Amino acid sequence: MSRGNSFEWVIGLVNPEGKYLTAERYGNRINAGGLALRRKQKWTVEFNDDETVYIRSFAGHYISVDRLGTVTCENPERGEDEKFVLEYATDGSARWAFRSHKYRYFLSGTGEGVNCLAKQASGEELSLWYTPFAMHPQVTVFSMLGKKFAIADSENVRLLGNKAWGPEALLTMEFTQGKYRFKTVNNRYLSKDGSLVTIRGEGSLFGIEIHLSEDKRLKGLAFKDNEDRYLSATGPSGILKTNYKVLRKDEFFRLEECHPQVIIVGKGGKTASVGMEVMLKIIQVPTKSEIFQIEYEHKKNKWSIETYDGTYWGVTANGCIEAVAKTITEDNLFEIQWLSNGMARIKGSNGKYLSSKGTGNLAASVPENAPDNGFQIRLMNRPVIVFRCEFGFIGLKSVSESNKDEYICTKANPSVITLNQMDDGKYSLQAENGKYWCVNPQTDGFPSIKAISAEPVPFVMEFRDSSLVTLLAPNGRYLHCDQMGHFHASAEEPDAQCVLYC
Repeated sequence: MSRGNSFEWVIGLVNPEGKYLTAERYGNRINAGGLALRRKQKWTVEFNDDETVYIRSFAGHYISVDRLGTVTCENPERGEDEKFVLEYATDGSARWAFRSHKYRYFLSGTGEGVNCLAKQASGEELSLWYTPFAMHPQVTVFSMLGKKFAIADSENVRLLGNKAWGPEALLTMEFTQGKYRFKTVNNRYLSKDGSLVTIRGEGSLFGIEIHLSEDKRLKGLAFKDNEDRYLSATGPSGILKTNYKVLRKDEFFRLEECHPQVIIVGKGGKTASVGMEVMLKIIQVPTKSEIFQIEYEHKKNKWSIETYDGTYWGVTANGCIEAVAKTITEDNLFEIQWLSNGMARIKGSNGKYLSSKGTGNLAASVPENAPDNGFQIRLMNRPVIVFRCEFGFIGLKSVSESNKDEYICTKANPSVITLNQMDDGKYSLQAENGKYWCVNPQTDGFPSIKAISAEPVPFVMEFRDSSLVTLLAPNGRYLHCDQMGHFHASAEEPDAQCVLYC
């Protein structure tokens, strides 16, 4: 989220008519005719130390303005014609306006008529923009001054976490009327008074702003309620609530991607736990010692496995698994190979697969061709989950459509799905209507995914990247997306259109 001395925030820009500002792939032209937030509708706002901003398209070109108010998007470099001043609506709508730093007029327009001729920031002049953010809506919230993560309990959200660990650190952002709500995993919303509420109301809506601290040391996001007070945590309790109308350092935050955190279950239902070494134990309720964060290292096509204390699993000279290294090296990287039955083999840096000794200690000791039942890798910090593909969010068809219980992959807004663990490492997925996912049972129909089953149906989730998964359906096919919105269990092998961002 940073580039040089600038703070970056990737958003969509939606005019008062509900149309997205769009960068055309050819000709470097822009229009305000987009219907959803997809690749060409994503804009990176670069916020600088002088509190000006640059607006960069998905292609790496900046929005430029000339003296006639003509707007183009073809310059890969930043200059005075590309510089804007960011202003916020005074009507409580949380909309943004972009005023040309050089020519003093506002970016505005609709359809092909995008220009920089508006004299004021107003809905009438089409110069106020809603700003839905483009990152995945399931995030962690980090205080830039306090260096703490927000953690939810049964009554409040508190800035207490040295790490964003466990499902309590996961917040789902809901975009409504230009503002956001923070939703916890138990389906409650953060209210401006610090309480968690079950009903969506004005008191749980927050506008997002980008700011620079007075001493210019902090750049980040601030969240403002409907009384123009900013969200912060004060006092030893660390409870997040709105306090002051004047922006202070306590009000600066960063939203971060939530990496998958897992437990690893071996033979006999025993769970990997960190002590002097990594060993399998019988665990009733996983603690921080049994939950691990996995991240994909692209250059090596392998995974790191991190403990709560910030150490990494590694293979010793005699093949034992320890978690003592503070940095990632070749010895701390593992291959994960999925077995299509909910299990996975884990290969150490010595080329051998992990298994447990008679003492319960884990070791990389199983040769390539030896039989190996593998491990369950159970996702712990997504009890509720949102899936997105390159074409949009995965969600149910609208109530007015036929087959309203069928999922499509081109939704503009996310659907929250309950992810239930099954005993064999598989998952059932429960829709907001209370029904479970299943493959279309009609023998002559397409293998679409529907939320119509009264009983849990097993799906296999396979990690492909730090926040990318594929889903294997009970019919032995992978779920596949296309630009027409089809979300079918139809792929024999996983390809790029099977990958879901979660």
